[in-house]
Amino acid sequence: MTPARRIILLLGVPVSLALLAWTCFAIISKSAQGDYTVSYAPVRVSGGLAMNVNGGDVTLQGGVSPSAAQFTGTGTVWYGLTYQGQRPTLATAQTTTGTRINFACPEPWNGNCALSSTVDVPPQVPVTVTTNGGNVTATGISDATLQTGGGNLTVDGLTGNVSLNTDASQNGPFGGGGNINGTLAAQSITADTGGGSIDLQLAVPPANLNVTTEGGNVTLQLPGGYSYRVDNIAASPSQAMGPDNPATVTVNTSSSSQYRITVNAEGGNVTID
Repeated sequence: MTPARRIILLLGVPVSLALLAWTCFAIISKSAQGDYTVSYAPVRVSGGLAMNVNGGDVTLQGGVSPSAAQFTGTGTVWYGLTYQGQRPTLATAQTTTGTRINFACPEPWNGNCALSSTVDVPPQVPVTVTTNGGNVTATGISDATLQTGGGNLTVDGLTGNVSLNTDASQNGPFGGGGNINGTLAAQSITADTGGGSIDLQLAVPPANLNVTTEGGNVTLQLPGGYSYRVDNIAASPSQAMGPDNPATVTVNTSSSSQYRITVNAEGGNVTID
């Protein structure tokens, strides 16, 4: 064997072993990824419920927990969890405003961790949920504050005071928020998408409905037989409603109505009927 061949052999073996080791590691890591189910003991709720989810989707179901008839403002939260990658941690704490649940991914977070949960919430419990980009679906909740950080928000039959926000970069120069859609029976409603669209059907006339999309389209279906005070505010003359961005309002309107609708679409199409 020539000296040149000996050098090539000496250099080639470590490189080949390194490539083989990296390939095996990649295969093992990929095979370890997937969906896993994890369960925790039910959390007893006192006062309100606040949830923070580092990554993943959240489904909220109001008033459907076991023995729901026994709950009158406090109760037990039941939930099922599915996670990907590293096992998320759960921490609970009692605060002055109620019970806080925090689902977090292990540190340092490498992007391979997401937790999806289905939560049964006792009746009469106000809920605050924050996700880091996951989608939120909420049904039958009273007094809800829902923030997705860029994901979509789907609501059904929410009542009381409702705040919905999908803005991925709040107070920033760019949008990127998810969409908001569904049905509401709430009296005070605030909805902000940061660029996504809003499509809501109201079962009862709201005392105050404030909508902001930062360019997304707005579709509001309001109960008939009422008059509404409708304020359609454009961000600037260049973004005002025109032929390319029409505002269609077919509901009865009155400047003295007790039901106030404020829309700031910043150039998006607006339909209120």
